[in-house]
Amino acid sequence: MAISTCISLSSSISPINIDETGTHGTIEFPAAIYLDDVTNDFVNWHWHAEIEIGYVEAGEILLECGNRKYTLTPGELFFVNSNVLHAMSSSGNGMPAVFKSIAFDSSIISGNAESVFFKKYLYPVIHSTSFRDYVWQKDSEYYETLHEIMTKVWETIFSEPSDYEITVRNLLSECFAVLLRVSRTITSSDQTANLLLEERVQIILNYIHAHYAENITLDDLAAAANVSKSEVNRCFKKIIHTSPIRYLKNYRLQNAAYMLKNSTYAIQTIYELCGFDNNSYFTKSFRELYHCPPREYRKT
Repeated sequence: MAISTCISLSSSISPINIDETGTHGTIEFPAAIYLDDVTNDFVNWHWHAEIEIGYVEAGEILLECGNRKYTLTPGELFFVNSNVLHAMSSSGNGMPAVFKSIAFDSSIISGNAESVFFKKYLYPVIHSTSFRDYVWQKDSEYYETLHEIMTKVWETIFSEPSDYEITVRNLLSECFAVLLRVSRTITSSDQTANLLLEERVQIILNYIHAHYAENITLDDLAAAANVSKSEVNRCFKKIIHTSPIRYLKNYRLQNAAYMLKNSTYAIQTIYELCGFDNNSYFTKSFRELYHCPPREYRKT
């Protein structure tokens, strides 16, 4: 199976469908493997219905889930539950930062939502409000078991030996048995505290990603989430750690960077498609983020 790269806003990855609501893998086999080098890049804020489990290959990875931050070192494992808002990047120490992950739909194990496998084993994990994300360090309970399972899953999907689908399904079932045991040990969690804020941010991000080429105002974002303008700002600063207007500007610039590298559009066409009104403001803003003008960026 071809290795994919997580959705990002780099110059090399298309920013389309940044919420990752599409299927990972195929309908027949809803699982996919990912290999991401975020040394000089990042995986932008996104979410998906699939469960994601991965481990660090090299360097240090910063995993953000809502307002929770984890710094992961080589070998350490992470779990991101269904529909949890998250982002990944280098920890910023200048070292290479690479991780592998597997995203899969629960149906690969349960078959359907009426099965005993889904009701008894999957549902309690997928719908847990206190087990939305988790990290296993090398001395954590179940680390060795999970690391061995997920390494086998990744390599099996990559190499596709005979009857690999059955092997992967069995391994993921073993994985979920461990996840269920871990989830039962969590009696309280700060992961429920900002659940409403995260849901509002997801609504606002969806609106920005769908309408970034238009003249978006704070009033528009507030209306989309059915909250006040001050609440929009509060949600973003709490979860994304920036203002919604700054996020919108950077998102437009990141889309422009992608188009500069992957299209033959004239620069005027690009900045207009990305929601900028004039070239001088676009060039100034682009230089601030990418440290060079758009024309030079296109040549590199």
